[in-house]
Amino acid sequence: MRVRLLPREPRFAALFVGLAEHVHRGAELLAEVLASAPPERDRALEALQEAERAADDQVHLVSRRLTSTFSPPFARRDVHALAQALDTCVDEMALAGQLVAAQGPAPLPPAFLDVAPLLVRLAELTRRAMADVDAADRLAEYWVEVNRLENRACALLLRLRSELLDDGDLRRALRLRDVADALQRSAGAFERLAHVVEVIALVDP
Repeated sequence: MRVRLLPREPRFAALFVGLAEHVHRGAELLAEVLASAPPERDRALEALQEAERAADDQVHLVSRRLTSTFSPPFARRDVHALAQALDTCVDEMALAGQLVAAQGPAPLPPAFLDVAPLLVRLAELTRRAMADVDAADRLAEYWVEVNRLENRACALLLRLRSELLDDGDLRRALRLRDVADALQRSAGAFERLAHVVEVIALVDP
């Protein structure tokens, strides 16, 4: 079984592969932000923000290509939804990085570092899926694995939130909870992206 996710226009395939590269780069940089302290953290955050801007530019390019490419309305809707879902992954990770930087020079609790490789893995799966969007069997494996990893990230962050409540510094605990919430939204963005891919694959063969 073969599934057509994108209009029959080679330029779109390249654009989505490019977007997925920005997503993957963003996940790697967020992992650096989580693991480092200033000034290394600041440099990683700046690079993460650059990845976010590059993803925004790529989405704008997709929109411009859509206006000049003949395709049915449903195909345009699907392409736009896919581009926005990819961009949201980078946006959420960039916001998480900013919240980490706002914590100051103090290192984060080790539990935060356990979430970073899950986000990188989610980004790797995304990059692979965008490079081969016509293989329905592999796409099915993609969205199942994304769901599993997102559930794992949520479980880690739920446990972390409960541990933060035992922290003697309530103000710091609340700030760290904001970081945990942002990381959960980042993982959730990957799951929503996988859902977009699944819907397109199942509804628009």
